[in-house]
Amino acid sequence: MRRASRRRHSQNEKCGMVGMVGGILMMIAGVTGAATWGNIGEQAMDITGIKALGTVFQVLVALGSLGGLLVILGSIFIGWRIINIKTKNRVKSGKLMITIGAGFGLFGLLIFLLLTMLGDDPMGNFLGAIGIGFVGLVCSIYARQKSH
Repeated sequence: MRRASRRRHSQNEKCGMVGMVGGILMMIAGVTGAATWGNIGEQAMDITGIKALGTVFQVLVALGSLGGLLVILGSIFIGWRIINIKTKNRVKSGKLMITIGAGFGLFGLLIFLLLTMLGDDPMGNFLGAIGIGFVGLVCSIYARQKSH
């Protein structure tokens, strides 16, 4: 009898899988920071009176709302050769996407946790929020750091 041979996964494929889980968890937890960027943009326009800031913050809101999706897309770039780009450039692009998505997610999680601590049931909300969102961010950051 012949043994079934298993193909070992490369480091980048493993990182792609971990990053994919992280992005999905971020989306489930709603760790995006989009609402936070929207509020900051409104306040910046009110303070400065510069209407052009609205456009800048609309771009940030769009990127922020895609945080989990950017992490997933970056994980696909890192882990699997689905597009015809040199491996080094593909991994760099994936790392950039994960950095942007996780950065917005981290900022959103921090603001959410701050607002939660000021709410009615701080510990209950804190424990619920930190669980899924935090694990998603840790997975995303791990995937970005360990890929090469």
